[in-house]
Amino acid sequence: MSQKIKLLGDIIAPHLQNNQKITSYDFDNLLAVGENYGSVMLQVAVKLQNHNGDEETIYCVGKTVPPSEMLWNLFNTKVTFKKEIAIYKIIVPEINKYGEERGVDNLITFTAKCFGARISLDPKSEEVDHDAVILLENLKTQNYIVCDRFNGFDEECSKLLLSDLATMHASVIGYKRAQPKDFETKILPFLKKAYAFNITESFADDFAAAIQNACAKNPDCIPHLSKIAKALREINYYNENPVKGKDIFATLTHNDYWVNNTLLKFENGKPVANKMVDFQIIEYSSLAHDVIFFLYSSVNMNVLECKLDELIRFYYDKFIETLRKLGHPTNDYSFELMLEEFAIIAKYGQFSHLLYMFVPICMLKGKIKSLSKFDLNDFIFEESSMHENYFRRMQFTLIDFSRRDWI
Repeated sequence: MSQKIKLLGDIIAPHLQNNQKITSYDFDNLLAVGENYGSVMLQVAVKLQNHNGDEETIYCVGKTVPPSEMLWNLFNTKVTFKKEIAIYKIIVPEINKYGEERGVDNLITFTAKCFGARISLDPKSEEVDHDAVILLENLKTQNYIVCDRFNGFDEECSKLLLSDLATMHASVIGYKRAQPKDFETKILPFLKKAYAFNITESFADDFAAAIQNACAKNPDCIPHLSKIAKALREINYYNENPVKGKDIFATLTHNDYWVNNTLLKFENGKPVANKMVDFQIIEYSSLAHDVIFFLYSSVNMNVLECKLDELIRFYYDKFIETLRKLGHPTNDYSFELMLEEFAIIAKYGQFSHLLYMFVPICMLKGKIKSLSKFDLNDFIFEESSMHENYFRRMQFTLIDFSRRDWI
């Protein structure tokens, strides 16, 4: 049985039309165990009726806070929940307004419609509590789907998603350059770092040993195994001393952009639209964080092994294209300079980020604990619990980062 959202009608009421009244709600769990950890996701059906007796049902997703104290603290929910509300209520509307002023309508179309949000039942409260909720349109009723996290995206899907990512990054950079004071007052306050994955050295060593055992089966990995423990031990240092790279590449970053945090719509077997979700750990940081994490965590391995450099170039071209549409000069943004940015960011934090996230991404269904029971020790995996692509993805990342001198 799923939990319920208290006083849901107070959120929906401002969106009702033609004297509609709410007659009932139905709640159910949206995601299976292991598909999301930073929140509880509920699917909600709101039944309405107008004065003529005509009925309508609104299908929504209610995003609520995580149920366990460990996850609440891990995701810094009191701060990150406000960040996500800001995306829908402040940041995206502000960026789209800026785009319209520059002659570009519908600049950002790849976020869901938000019906409303609150941090507490107390309207005077400034603290996020267990009654906090964000109510979004249910994209699955519009034929958007979450793709297979084990196998990742094919080339066509990857390019669509990279195009939207480049648009988001370039749009915020354009806004920052055109309206620096507005950026500092309206957007930047929501982009402060608020999430850190702190670990003990003993935990890092145990986790490194599990990864080394998995990688040692590939002879090409053996010369690089010592880099794993070093990267994992350094994660606390990078949390306290984040490296943002060059300021010209600093923008709004999603920081968790992988298969489960985007939904695709297909027509005749072709991807035609995308919706990004889960903006709870957005930051003002280097665009390279998002691109590197997405590519290595979410692109199909056959594509990644053959076309990684092509995909990086594709992202760059879309980034430049967006800046030009918005009327900004692009002379400062050479491809070579962006590659330097990728090298800086990859060395400082992204390798360890990938190592940790490969575990929940690739753990077999039925092997992952529920939200309320999950703790950090669950990252110390048994190889039998992992999808076969975990080993291929992990080994490729270790070899490729080493080849590029990124670790």
